[in-house]
Amino acid sequence: MRLKLVLTSAIFTMFFGCAATEQHVNELYEKQAKLDADTERLSQDILLLKSQINSLQQSNSKLKKRLGELEKKGAFSGSPPTKSPEALYRVAESYYREGKFEEAILEFQRFIDTYPQDKRAPNSYLMQGLSLINLGRKDEAKFFLETLIDKFPESEGAKIAREKLRELSG
Repeated sequence: MRLKLVLTSAIFTMFFGCAATEQHVNELYEKQAKLDADTERLSQDILLLKSQINSLQQSNSKLKKRLGELEKKGAFSGSPPTKSPEALYRVAESYYREGKFEEAILEFQRFIDTYPQDKRAPNSYLMQGLSLINLGRKDEAKFFLETLIDKFPESEGAKIAREKLRELSG
């Protein structure tokens, strides 16, 4: 009987090429457990990203509403939408200095949209990030700081942005 079992096992191995050992099975279980853990981590990361996207969308909606309110009040009347770069940048800076951070964010964005090649564009992204930090909206600030680094990696503003990102992450 034993000879029959050994012979059957040898034939099975010969036809199918391998026989699973306990070690192989344990390795497969370990790999499966690691894959399950990785999948769970990725699922959590996806949920976090969805939450952050939601938050950014809500903030964007609030900023657009605020811009509409300012335009209705005539905050931008008396000057055409294509002000000189100096005038537009000065307005944005003055809002920042006065602590009107939401208005500063909008004006710096208007500056970037109107004069994307201006030498002050990198600093405009930086000022948007700093405004958001002042408003306690660090996740949104990270977006502007990372955008600055991506678009203008060699600028002075990018150096400051890297420092601020380290501070926000630490």
